[in-house]
Amino acid sequence: MEDSISLSAIKALTEKKVKKKILIKVMWNDKEKITLFITPNIKINSFIHDEKEGYLFYDQEGKLVTYEIPCILPEKDLINGKVSLVEARGRLRINNQPLSKDDMQFLSEY
Repeated sequence: MEDSISLSAIKALTEKKVKKKILIKVMWNDKEKITLFITPNIKINSFIHDEKEGYLFYDQEGKLVTYEIPCILPEKDLINGKVSLVEARGRLRINNQPLSKDDMQFLSEY
């Protein structure tokens, strides 16, 4: 398997696991940029990264978003527009679950 995969492959895998349409949303603040794979009904306006809590997302009214984000990719996991499996190993999760062997097989065939 390759060391990197396309965003469309991660999107397809996320749609398969979530069983819903997925949108790719890129957000940034003054410290970092992240790529989110979200369902269309999720409204996110901003985020912060807390050392204890991880990523915290806020809606347009400034309220904390409490529902699960299907997939979050930090900027350090992207190299030349592709997801680096070497960098993302262990951190890449879909629905808060690490990638299984079946998931890796799906990505290699995509």
